[in-house]
Amino acid sequence: MLSEGHLKDIVRLELGTDIYVTPNTWAPSLYHDLVDEAEIQSYLEARGSGYRNGRWIGLAKSPKGRSALYKPILALVTRILVKFGGNEEAGVTRKAFDTRKVRMGNGSHGKDLPDISIRATGPSFEKPPKLSTAGIGFQDIASGFNVILDMDSDQQLDQVVQFGTYCRQILIQQPNRNFVRFLIITQSSVRLVHYDRSGTYVTPFHNIHEDPVTFIRLILGLSSTNESILGFDTAFEWTIDPESGRKIAGKIATPDEAGRLIKYNLSMDGPPFLRAGICGRGTTCWTAFHPETGDRVLIKDAWRNESKGSEIEYLKVAKGVEGVVQMISFEDYRAETKNYRPASCDHPGSYNRVKSRVVMEHYGPPIWKFETRIQLIGAIKDAIQAYRKLYHRFIIHRDISTQNVLIGSSAEPGRRGVIIDLDRAVKMDRPPSEIPADPRMGTRQYQALAVLKSTAVIQPPPPQDHLDDIESFFYVTCHIVFLIDRPGVPKEDIPELLSKWQSAKEADAYVWKFLFVIEPLETDLISKYWGRPIVDLLQSFKKFIDRIQRSKAEYRAAAETSAELVKMLKTGLWKKAEEHYAEVDGFFQACLDALELEEIHGPAPETPASSAQSSPESSPTSPSPGCLDLTGGVKRAPSFSEGPMDDSDLPRKRLRKS
Repeated sequence: MLSEGHLKDIVRLELGTDIYVTPNTWAPSLYHDLVDEAEIQSYLEARGSGYRNGRWIGLAKSPKGRSALYKPILALVTRILVKFGGNEEAGVTRKAFDTRKVRMGNGSHGKDLPDISIRATGPSFEKPPKLSTAGIGFQDIASGFNVILDMDSDQQLDQVVQFGTYCRQILIQQPNRNFVRFLIITQSSVRLVHYDRSGTYVTPFHNIHEDPVTFIRLILGLSSTNESILGFDTAFEWTIDPESGRKIAGKIATPDEAGRLIKYNLSMDGPPFLRAGICGRGTTCWTAFHPETGDRVLIKDAWRNESKGSEIEYLKVAKGVEGVVQMISFEDYRAETKNYRPASCDHPGSYNRVKSRVVMEHYGPPIWKFETRIQLIGAIKDAIQAYRKLYHRFIIHRDISTQNVLIGSSAEPGRRGVIIDLDRAVKMDRPPSEIPADPRMGTRQYQALAVLKSTAVIQPPPPQDHLDDIESFFYVTCHIVFLIDRPGVPKEDIPELLSKWQSAKEADAYVWKFLFVIEPLETDLISKYWGRPIVDLLQSFKKFIDRIQRSKAEYRAAAETSAELVKMLKTGLWKKAEEHYAEVDGFFQACLDALELEEIHGPAPETPASSAQSSPESSPTSPSPGCLDLTGGVKRAPSFSEGPMDDSDLPRKRLRKS
């Protein structure tokens, strides 16, 4: 588990330091439908409201410290919820709690929950596991309020980062949440802090004594019993066990190809797969079952930049391509982040993101969960051939990774491996200037040399090509072979080389990959389990990558313009695409042939004497090899039964210098 400081660093990097502040009119415009102003004014005039002569009388003008504000603010919030909280349905409640001292049970964070948390019961909330000191956690809070002094109200970035650590956990534990909001309350003012997949914004501070109506509406909005107002996707229907308070069943409603609404039954065997973080695609994948046929499906929610092409368009083109994920139905524009912010918002980086939902056929696990060498090599071989078929339909993937290649549903050639996740895909029939190689696209660990080099050479850079994706398959293969001793057991020491490949700076990652490609293969990185056929495969594949990168380097050196470089690439490399695919396929077929012979004639021979030995203390339950993205996030399935999850859930074993 990350320390509070480390988690704040991650959030600060993700959100940036240039925070958008809304116009003064934004906060007063919110939540008007929740309660009439006349009703609020009537309440303010009543003796029990605590509002007299233009002030909330329980809040001192000059409190001795923050501690003097907690109880009166909690009491004020509680009175408002009791008065205006609405008619609570069976099992749906909202209550304010002092959670300043609540700890989630691991002791790693200095401050686990907001000062005041709105504890919620209802369809999308569940009781947390018995980890917190007060039985409250990120699974069952609708929102939270932090209390500060007026004198500290100028610490805007610190406020955003602190709430960002809470938001990150809420999005993990409440995975059908579209946005999250918090309040900062001082002795005289209130500020709204908002987070969604486009980023964050804050309102100016509003005087709660001079404008008590806005203050009351903000509290009610962030404590609403209407889950759509809280920011939930209400296409989900949850069933809560009345005894445990935990979710025991769920459904997702989405239209099929004919427009008929289907309520898929969610698998409750485990949590959904999701990307930890606030900004970006927010990919969440749910395993579910068709209510009539019982067919197992994968339902994927993701947020894309409105200016970018939708994955749905590429899935349509890929229909019928064996080895590429097949779409059953889709629903676009389920939500847009522009609807959560002022229409006048033109802040750089606050571009609109669109939520889509795709129902796809269900396949096997990621390839690093292989059970045999033949299964792994067959899966990668078939995935490359599937990519070849995509190429014939003028699509390149641009995010080949260990998480985006799955083990297929059959051991038959052609069906052993499946490519998924076309979020980053692009059509090659567009002008090269519109689809330049971009090191911000894809997963750093598997990016090709030409992609990493693209920002440092001729501008605009040439488009990413089929060879770059083939090179990503090479790094995927290396990653698995270098990191795993045998099926289910990663090495005790993670090779330093693998960490270097995921360097945040593309120039650093480029240097380490370049040196790896041009120098002899370090066979001591490979455990004896893999045997000579795998070593030979990597040797052949590596020589191929070296030859290609040398050709590209020569063209970059010779070309004076981007157009001239593209012309050279077309003539020298792109027209030979079929030869490239056939050559790489030959490497994998030769490896499979050798592995099959080993099964007939005896156990796999060991690699040279310098090979790393399998770790005797490793066990099949050791951590999996994680897949880092550019911000250090990890594609993994979080556990709802654990405490707050973050990037430290990767294997944190020793680095071994290669």
